[in-house]
Parts: sequence; C-alpha cells; structure tokens
Amino acid sequence: MKASPLLLFPVSEYQRRLNKILAVMERAGFDAVILTSDENTFYLSGFRSIVWDSKVSTPGAVVVTKDGAVALATSQGGAPTAGATSCVEDIRTYGKDGYPTYVKAITSLLEERGVKNGRIGFELGTGHKMHLNYTMTQELFSELHGAEIADAAAILWEARSVKSPLEVEAIAKACEINVACIRKGFSELREGMTEMELYGNIMGEYLKNGADNTLPLGLRAGADRYSQSNCPPSYRPIMRGEVILVDGGPIYHGYYSDIIREAVIGEPTTRQQDIFDVAREACYVGIEAVRPGEPISSVCRAVDDFFDKSRFAEINMYRNWCGHSIGVGVHEYPMLDTSADGLLEPGMVFAIEPYIFEDGSGSLGIEQNFVVTESGCRILSPGYDELIRL
Repeated sequence: MKASPLLLFPVSEYQRRLNKILAVMERAGFDAVILTSDENTFYLSGFRSIVWDSKVSTPGAVVVTKDGAVALATSQGGAPTAGATSCVEDIRTYGKDGYPTYVKAITSLLEERGVKNGRIGFELGTGHKMHLNYTMTQELFSELHGAEIADAAAILWEARSVKSPLEVEAIAKACEINVACIRKGFSELREGMTEMELYGNIMGEYLKNGADNTLPLGLRAGADRYSQSNCPPSYRPIMRGEVILVDGGPIYHGYYSDIIREAVIGEPTTRQQDIFDVAREACYVGIEAVRPGEPISSVCRAVDDFFDKSRFAEINMYRNWCGHSIGVGVHEYPMLDTSADGLLEPGMVFAIEPYIFEDGSGSLGIEQNFVVTESGCRILSPGYDELIRL
C-alpha cells in the first residue's frame, strides 16, 4: 500500500482495514473477494470517482486474495484517478496496452495467485450490491466457472461494523457539521419560505462548513406532507403552526451523519408537543440501554418497552426496529432491531431514531448518532434536540 495525494486517511488505516478483511476471510474460508461497490472499494482502498452514480460505468473493482495481495482494476482513463485517490499500488487496466477486457483485468490477480478456482466472495447478500450490469456479471461468473461463488456480506459487515478511532472522528465531524447547519437553516426560516428554499440553505451550509458531500435530505412540513416518509422537499410554502422535519445529513471524509431535527413556526399543538416529548425520551432510553457486551437487540427492546408503557402505545406502529449502523454507508449493519444477532462492541456507531407517527400530528421525534464505548456510549450529535419554536 502507498500514500497518495488525495488519500483521505493514513496508509496505516487502510492496512488495518485490510488486516481485518484478511482475518475474517480466513475464518470464513475465502480464497479471495471481489469488491465492485463504491462503499466497499472506498473502505478498503480509499478509491474515489465522481462517476459512481453512472448507470453505464463501474469506475473500479478491488480484488483481495487470502495471501494479502490487492489489485484495483479500472479503465485506462480511470487509472490516474485510482492512483491519486487510493492506496493500492497494483492498478490493472483494460483496453489498449492493458488486459483485453474488464473481466480479465479483475480476474488476473486470482489467476496469478492460484485461487481462480477457489472460494470467491462477492457482494451478494443483505446490505450489499454489485456495481456491475447483468452482461458483465455473467461474463465475470463465466470466467470463474471453476470457482465457488459465495456471498461475502457477512464478512464485510463483520469487518466494517466496528469503527477505528479515525472513522469515529470522521463521523463525529460530520455530526458536528450536521447539527450546526440545521440550526443555521432553521434560524433563517420564515413563514412562506418553501421547503426547497430551506433545503438549499441547509445543503449550502453543509458544503461551506467542510462537508465533502451530502445525502439528499428528507424535508417536509404540514399535515398534507407528514405521512410522506423519506420524501424529498417540495416547492410548497411552510406556514405557521406546521412541524418541519429534516432527516439526513452531510458526508465528511466519506463518512455519514444521519439525524432528525424538527421545528415549528410559532407553536405546536399540545398533542404534537406531548408526542414529541415521549418519542424524544424513547431515544434517550435506548441510548441509556447501550452497554458493551450486551445484545444489540436489547437497545430496541428497551425502546419498545418504554413505548408500550407510554400513553401513546396504541399509535406506536414501529415496534421491533429503532435504528441502524452508519459509516461509509448511511444504512449499515447491524441494525438496531429485536432480531439483531451479536453483541454491542466498542467502536460500533449507530443512528437511533424511535418516533411516533399520527395522521394530522406528524412524524415526531429525533434521531441521534452515537458510538459504543468501553463503558456505555458517547452521543456524536448532541444539542438542538428539542421541538424548536421559530
């Protein structure tokens, strides 16, 4: 591995990640893994490209063999970007003066290392998607006709679920930007401003305050919009008395923050305030339940038990799930749900978001990001967590 001019973390951090991948590969009996998604190639190598959103291009694929060899396959045009953004020294291209096809460039390392007919892991399972079209996928599997094609989702989540101090630091910075910029956006909100205007103000603040990029925010206000979960902002004016929900956040050094904050121009109804207060308390009940060594599912059970005993138990429709892990993906595993396997470990980072929806009142509550510590957890997105009156 090598230092590169646009690498976001020290080479030692990527070596640590490679060592984690190799360890879980060995336990699971993998001879190699082939990674084609933006999240996994970035996590392991630092590789970045602006065309990951393209439906006609796969910017790069990272191949790792059980003996620790790593290669990055890309086009000849993509090689300079791969060299500048990633720590991989072995960059293989296809086309003129390279391998005849992309697939040949991807599989060449397997052939050289004698594992082409071994057990090869791919991003096939829950939470992962290969960034290859059907034709290239079939061509790749045909090239590996003698291999055992296996799902590598479990080992990838095992490697990615516990964050290093540098990863936690990046998420904490994203959270710091997120809280400050939503606060700024709300402070400038006036009656009659559209959802899209508020959206633009917050997004602009993210970039001005150091974010690399940002999620498309969920942002909505008013009774006609309350039920439209994960809906983008509209050109609808925001009026007095309407609860405004902002959900999502910026990306810093490739790592996400994902929080919910809510405000109202004027005063909420007593019902809205009461529901919000209970949902907010449920969030902190879940956070208080976090203890290393305890089942991950215990956090959600604590939230469900609290809601079941509350005066809004009859309208709590979101039992058995209250959040998700975050990292280089906004939704990672393990989930904060009652079916989660495994134990809480220091370094795991979660977004916890218990809320209550009632037609006419809204989706009410907050979302916080936290990291599990040796003694409990640390909230990474503190502050500005009331139902804000503007």
